[in-house]
Amino acid sequence: MTTTTGDLTGALVDGRYRLKRLIAQGGMADVYESHDERLDRTVAVKIITAGRSHGFDLKAFTHEARTIARLSHPNVVAVFDQGVHEGLPYVVMEYVPGTTLRDLLNRRRRLRIDEAVELCSQLLDGLQAAHDAGLVHRDIKPENILLKNGGRGDRVKVVDFGLAEAVHGDRDTGGPLVATAAYVAPELVGGKPATTASDVYSSAILLYELLTGEVPFDGPDSGAVARRHVEEDVPSPQLKTPDVPEGLAELVVSAASRRPGSRPVDAGAFLRRLQAVDLRHVPGTTGQVPRPTRAVQTTMVVDHPKAKRNWKALVTLGLIAAVLVSVAAAGWWIGIGRYTSTPSLLDQDRESVEAYAEERGFEVELVDGYSSSVPAGGVVSQDPEVGDRIRQGATITVVVSLGPERYSVPDLAGQSEDDARSALAAFDAEVTVEHEYSTEVEKDAVTRTDPPAGEEVKSGTPVTVYVSDGMPPLNVPDVVGLAQADATTALEAEGLVVGAVSQRHSDTIPEGSVIEQSPGADAPAGPGDAVDLVVSSGPEPVEVPDVVGMDVEEAKDTLEALGFTVKTAQIWFTGTVFEQSLDPGSEHPKGSEIWLWAR
Repeated sequence: MTTTTGDLTGALVDGRYRLKRLIAQGGMADVYESHDERLDRTVAVKIITAGRSHGFDLKAFTHEARTIARLSHPNVVAVFDQGVHEGLPYVVMEYVPGTTLRDLLNRRRRLRIDEAVELCSQLLDGLQAAHDAGLVHRDIKPENILLKNGGRGDRVKVVDFGLAEAVHGDRDTGGPLVATAAYVAPELVGGKPATTASDVYSSAILLYELLTGEVPFDGPDSGAVARRHVEEDVPSPQLKTPDVPEGLAELVVSAASRRPGSRPVDAGAFLRRLQAVDLRHVPGTTGQVPRPTRAVQTTMVVDHPKAKRNWKALVTLGLIAAVLVSVAAAGWWIGIGRYTSTPSLLDQDRESVEAYAEERGFEVELVDGYSSSVPAGGVVSQDPEVGDRIRQGATITVVVSLGPERYSVPDLAGQSEDDARSALAAFDAEVTVEHEYSTEVEKDAVTRTDPPAGEEVKSGTPVTVYVSDGMPPLNVPDVVGLAQADATTALEAEGLVVGAVSQRHSDTIPEGSVIEQSPGADAPAGPGDAVDLVVSSGPEPVEVPDVVGMDVEEAKDTLEALGFTVKTAQIWFTGTVFEQSLDPGSEHPKGSEIWLWAR
């Protein structure tokens, strides 16, 4: 059961902060208007209550306090200092005279559309600064939004960044749900860690409430409300307030999508879309709507002016109080036996939790939720929490793990890489891109995924997306030595074409056959690429010399040196050439036969 610290008014914290008066008291902390004696200024000192300081994550509290202290933004309550006083963690903050957004909603039912957009814009502006600094609020709700001017030209101030996490434990480790049920993002109900998209969801629910006067989901208890966030889509605020512009209504529904990947990625993205909504034709009147739905809330009390004392009223109140004290004294023992401490069901599973609770005199309501840290069938969280005061026979809402959230890998074949990434972002998939050749899928389109389309995988599972680099490269065939016609056929069979064709004499390659090719054999090429050919025009022609009158042996040596094949016809064994078969000065290919006659 949660206990509270006694009134510390008058105490001096850290030899510096004099606690002047208690101005706020909630389930997690007490807030005092205080005087900073070192800097002579009024501050607010928030002290974590004794019942919550046990098991308090001081490291997380200190880290977030230091991070917030580095922020300087008009829509974020400034943090000046933090520490521990007599075993109780505390934080020193900017003192904000005014009221809360919840108080304003209680008075006004709902706000004009332009007022709602303005207040939400200031909230998102402050959240953007926090998101840019790596902070997530985790518990956006009207009680955590202060209005500095009390409803007159209000300056929004967001308070309590990360306090719920430090008090209740880190959500990443499967701790209890710390966000308020009326505004909780669906992924938090299933045990996932809070992200900037979680704050966007809660802010969208808040904007819905500002526009309609009520939150979208209610129920008999916080567990029922949380389950509706998981199972139902947030309806359009136009169903409650028809004069909400279409663009604004669509933005609320989009920002409150059950899938984090479908929402604006952070407060800055939400703010930019909100500022783009056309409000020029919005009516400026409020309607009478039901009082805002009140779900289980984390108390955030701020300073209210003291009323003037009326002595007659005080006397009357004193008499009434005396009667009440007498009645209470007589009835205390009757009522106290009806309450006990909430047992822990966190170490049970779906099969045993109901029997375990029944043995201890409680009813159980089971709610399914995804969890990346609690195995399927195990208990993720319970409401009320362990040790909280609860009536005998009351119902405990238990969130039972479905295991990690699973989804079917979508068929992305033929889509662009960007479209594939967007589709997988909705499932928090870690995307890796690889490239491969494809004879069927055009260049830059997705060919396949690993895991393949249709396979059931956990949310956050790495997915490899394969993107086509087009047709696979070709290896150019070797056509040297082939006749030109045969070379053309061989190239076309591989999807290539004949490019430029030139000719050159060759002593070794027959006329009409290929001497050279470019690119060469086995070089990579693409479909339709051209291959240039050099085709033999046969041996180079040689001019025949005049050997008439020469000694036959000398003439033979001369002609053979030029590449001719020499035949002789001699009347005598030796003699002089008197005739040759090829005319002097004529040109003939090397190897041509020439006859010599000698006598």
